[in-house]
Amino acid sequence: MDLITRVRLTIKKYRLISPGDIVLVGVSGGPDSLALLHLLNRLREDLQCGLYACHLDHMFRGGEAEADARLVESLARQWRVPFVMERVNVPEYVERHGLSPQQGAREVRYRFYRETAARLGASRVALGHQADDQAETVLLSLIRGTGLKGLGGIPPVREGVFIRPLLETRRKQIESYCQSYGIPYRVDSSNLKEVYLRNRVRLELIPLLEEKYNPGVVDSLNRLAVIVRDEDGYLEAVARRALDDAAESGEEGKITFFIEKMNCYPPAIKRRMVMMAYRALAGHRRSPAFEHVERVIGAASCRRFRGKIELPGGICLVKRHRFLEMIRNRSGPQVPFYQYPLKVPGVTRIPEVGRSILAETVEAAGVGDPRRFSADQAVLDQETLQGPLCVRRRRDGDVFFPLGAGGRVKLKKFFIDLKVPREKRDAIPIVTCGNDIVWVAGFRPGEPWRVTGETRVCLRLALLEG
Repeated sequence: MDLITRVRLTIKKYRLISPGDIVLVGVSGGPDSLALLHLLNRLREDLQCGLYACHLDHMFRGGEAEADARLVESLARQWRVPFVMERVNVPEYVERHGLSPQQGAREVRYRFYRETAARLGASRVALGHQADDQAETVLLSLIRGTGLKGLGGIPPVREGVFIRPLLETRRKQIESYCQSYGIPYRVDSSNLKEVYLRNRVRLELIPLLEEKYNPGVVDSLNRLAVIVRDEDGYLEAVARRALDDAAESGEEGKITFFIEKMNCYPPAIKRRMVMMAYRALAGHRRSPAFEHVERVIGAASCRRFRGKIELPGGICLVKRHRFLEMIRNRSGPQVPFYQYPLKVPGVTRIPEVGRSILAETVEAAGVGDPRRFSADQAVLDQETLQGPLCVRRRRDGDVFFPLGAGGRVKLKKFFIDLKVPREKRDAIPIVTCGNDIVWVAGFRPGEPWRVTGETRVCLRLALLEG
């Protein structure tokens, strides 16, 4: 099946575009998004839709990013597609809001899409995610121990606005299409850096699975995503009805579970009920860790339990006789103190903040240039780390020697100088060696443990979601 036929069938199958829609295509300059723009331009008369192209320069990669923008603008003009471009200083946005580069870039990018679509009257925003991206996403979710929602991967339609017409198309077919039509494209150099977990899944894990286990593993993972999304949708509907039956929200910031009714449902539904209630109070983009959900279910099942459970995001659970009350703390999120030994090598979960830290030992020669790492990664000279490594919440009076700062500063001042909001500071994991802070996760490693020309073995750390 040729690519244009496959894309037409995907659009029809998921009802991605209706006659009269105006479609805004997000174009990065890579093969996927440029092929998508070319295909939709060929199909727009059949689909009876309007078309715009847009490009966002995140200002992360200097001249390389500027070349991406020039290529997209040139091709949009050549194909007679109206073009919109914007430049946003995402590094500054990341620093100002205390976010990881990936999270900050995503927030800025989607805000750009929404605002541009609203300005142009576009009802759909088309993005270039394809089947190989889907397989990577499912594998990453499996590695991180997610639930069904994560295994469902990337949906073909999100929020009724964001659509992915290439989601059932393989990367190699897209690249072949670009070659056939003489479409030049750019390759983002960061996609080749093996320091990123997604890149290692793409460059190492999937080829290994294809060679040694299943040549069709990408197609299998895509089928899995479809099956799981359908089943997840069904279970969500069942859980919503169960929540309406077993709980009520009589006042702002509180949801009350009737324990006897709640315990009539199987664990799979109870977990979803708890997560739905939590998201309603803490915000729809937040989800509790598995450990917290189990504690809530355990409190409902245990007759002897009395008292309160603190949950991330400023939510607490109180058991009163026949009721469980989930309450939002109006004073803001409270992160309880925690401290865990850091697993080296391994992944250390931090359920209090919904994050994890990956730690691995690597030879200095293979670590790459640390200056090009995102703030969610750090490399340290392992031989200078004398003592046990831990990850904990910050403490009053913490002192830190930031890389490149020229001296010690109070951690509080470090956060103030970076304009990190006070309410977010307790959620930032602190990696320590003995009494010393060696990495403020998502921000900066410590100067005494920096990698030098004499470093032989490195400790590589990465801050992960979930």
